[in-house]
Amino acid sequence: MTRIAELTLRLIDHALTDAEGAELDALIAADAEAEAEHLALLELEAELRGLRTGFDLSDATLAMVRDAQTERTTDAVMAEIAELAPPAWAARAEPVIVANTESRARRRLWAGVVALATCAAVVAFAVWVVSKPAEVVQPKQDESIPETRAFAKLSRKEGIVEVLDPAGDAILAEEGADLPAGFTLRTVGDDSHAVVDLISDQSRFEIEPDSVVRFRDGTPENATKPQLFLAAGQLTAAITPQANRPMVVGTPVAEVSTRSGLFVVSSAGPDSARVDIKKGKVELVRAAAPKPVPVGVGSAVVNAGFDKVHIEKSWNVDHQPKKTFAVPGHRDVIFSPDGSEIWAANGRMFTRWTETGPVELSFYARKLEGAAAFTRNKRLLVAFRGEKDDRVLVRTLPDGGEHAAINVRPNEARLWTVAPDASWLALVEPRPSKRVRVFDGATGDERFVRDFDENVGCIAASPDARVFAVGLIEPGRSANNKVALLDAATGERFAALATPKKPMTALAYSDNGRVLAVGFNGIIQLWDVRNRELLRSITGFERALTCLTFSPDGKRLAAGTPDGHVWLWNTETAQQTQLIGTGGRGVRSIAFHPTGKELITVAPGAPVAVWDVNETFPGSHAIQ
Repeated sequence: MTRIAELTLRLIDHALTDAEGAELDALIAADAEAEAEHLALLELEAELRGLRTGFDLSDATLAMVRDAQTERTTDAVMAEIAELAPPAWAARAEPVIVANTESRARRRLWAGVVALATCAAVVAFAVWVVSKPAEVVQPKQDESIPETRAFAKLSRKEGIVEVLDPAGDAILAEEGADLPAGFTLRTVGDDSHAVVDLISDQSRFEIEPDSVVRFRDGTPENATKPQLFLAAGQLTAAITPQANRPMVVGTPVAEVSTRSGLFVVSSAGPDSARVDIKKGKVELVRAAAPKPVPVGVGSAVVNAGFDKVHIEKSWNVDHQPKKTFAVPGHRDVIFSPDGSEIWAANGRMFTRWTETGPVELSFYARKLEGAAAFTRNKRLLVAFRGEKDDRVLVRTLPDGGEHAAINVRPNEARLWTVAPDASWLALVEPRPSKRVRVFDGATGDERFVRDFDENVGCIAASPDARVFAVGLIEPGRSANNKVALLDAATGERFAALATPKKPMTALAYSDNGRVLAVGFNGIIQLWDVRNRELLRSITGFERALTCLTFSPDGKRLAAGTPDGHVWLWNTETAQQTQLIGTGGRGVRSIAFHPTGKELITVAPGAPVAVWDVNETFPGSHAIQ
């Protein structure tokens, strides 16, 4: 989408700011092609609004009409309506040429004309319908009316869950809604989650955060083989016993087929997939080699371009934490500076676990989780309750006193970051996520705004507060993704790190600031930020990441995933050393003890838990 198109659409949606209005004026004045594109979009909007049967004008549009219309314009429009022939909806009006010297007044007039043209089209259509004799059109004998059959039901959803029709348009889907064949379900953000039940046999599928699942297209060849297609992300399948036909879950490189069982399918991209079999008789079919491969309890890794399916023995997952603290709803968790206490928080409360028991400090009475993050120096807590008109409050630790207030609304944890001493806060504006705003942590004033052509996938502050890293995702197949390093004082970009053509989901600096971990679906890159050198890559886990953190000495890297697991690697060898199962899902926060020998985790549906950190991975896995 061009910049002129983006600004025009914001004008139509009544979302154009004064600064953007000035930018739109400048673009139109400087470029005749830009002006033509702007006018064409306005004309198209008028035509599309006129076609709507349930037409309604918002208060903002009515105000613009009242500002723009005059007695003469109204008389002329009504006279034209009286003489108007039956409408030809496909006809396109000749473009109107407007002098480049017109400014914001012209934009307001055009917005009014759009609304007036819409009213004219609706009235004309009504006049034509009333005056035209009714006709009954019988369908031809050889025509068949397409029937949309429900394939599944959306039993439960949390966070942002989008349902797209076959044309790619988002539709409203509440819990209990039918999901027809050919539709797509997408979970957006760390806290998103959906449960889908098949109507035919009540087999259940849990769609994890940041996943895209398409239901079979209903073509004749698929009529006897119910399918789900995992385009990206992760799902858990619980298939009820069925003797007549298998259930098939497809990925770009393989299909998972079973008549009963429980398994997890993860797809990190178009060239790989991982299937973790918990129970049941499951088979894999390669897209290029359709011979079924039976898989017992364990894991199967499929990579495009290879002739074989790699079947691994079961991972030795650590399910026994050292300690648990059953207080739900926390967003961030750390060890105290000396390691003697555990600190956890959300937007409304701060909890300390001391040697004598928990100490809770509630900021608000209502049970809202909101957002929260401890600063790297462990002296401040940045908290936001989540209600309308709330502000971000910076609180001192461990007393919880108010230190400063910032008038912003944080969203997903990966789209905002705070300096180690809370001297500034950087926040990515959502939808489209192309703007970063930086605020002063003491006064709450906005320091600067930085706009990008690419989408921002994640953001992280350096330990010295002088730099923040921004993961930039360029749309399209020829995407040129990168991590931009920006000066935290000015927003100036002074370096960029080239990354794979995959969406970035997490960023983390080591404590000394020398290494930056960049997380994607199925891969983590470790960068020497001083020399702009890629040190090594970690692969093989085939999952998106919800959070990343280094041990204090930088020798361990831990990553949380949407299915509630925490993976640990040796940063010097890139070898896995541990796999933790928290018992929850969508791991929100992980932190190492100051000694590096313990790890603490927070995940929805699971208690805050402390785990011993292993030096080496105890479970061997063989490849066949």
